[in-house]
Amino acid sequence: MSRLRGFTLLEVMIALTLLSMIMVATITALRTLGNTKTSLTQVTDRVDEIRVLSEFLRNTIGAAMPVVRVGSTEEDFVDGGAYGTYFAGDATHVMWVSPLVAGADLGGAFVMQLALVEDRLELKWHPYQSDVQAVNWDELESRVLLKSVDEFQVGYLAAYGTEWLDLWAGSQRNPVAVRITIKSGERYWPELVIRLSGGELNLR
Repeated sequence: MSRLRGFTLLEVMIALTLLSMIMVATITALRTLGNTKTSLTQVTDRVDEIRVLSEFLRNTIGAAMPVVRVGSTEEDFVDGGAYGTYFAGDATHVMWVSPLVAGADLGGAFVMQLALVEDRLELKWHPYQSDVQAVNWDELESRVLLKSVDEFQVGYLAAYGTEWLDLWAGSQRNPVAVRITIKSGERYWPELVIRLSGGELNLR
């Protein structure tokens, strides 16, 4: 007659130890998977944010129109001319006129201003009309394009082969290119160099 043999205490302890190790490894793997998913989501969101904003700036600034600056005076322009293009800016803000389509009922040429306000990159716009007074930007609502901006720098190229400028005052034409540097979340975005058509002043 055979006797039933159970597990010894040592075998039970070994089995429990192995089971604990497997459970710890499983939980760690699940946690790592969750962290990886979160990191991938953050990276994807960041890439989408860079792509969308860069495409918007490239399209709107690249299409800047060489139209007359509203409310301009002779003192506004470094070349001494009484008229100049609306395009102007410095290292932390830029202003231009560009065609914009915002739905089926809203479109045309708009005066736009892109500026760094504290740690936010803000955009303001107003319909362009050559016979109105200068735009009062303080009265316009702004749209925040990017938050937590550590650095925002704009450069202007007057002609190919020349040095980048930190200031584009009144001129009879647009710059040939604009360079935008953005640092957000302690990381630099890919430098954005936008080619403009330039062109002489259009007084119409």
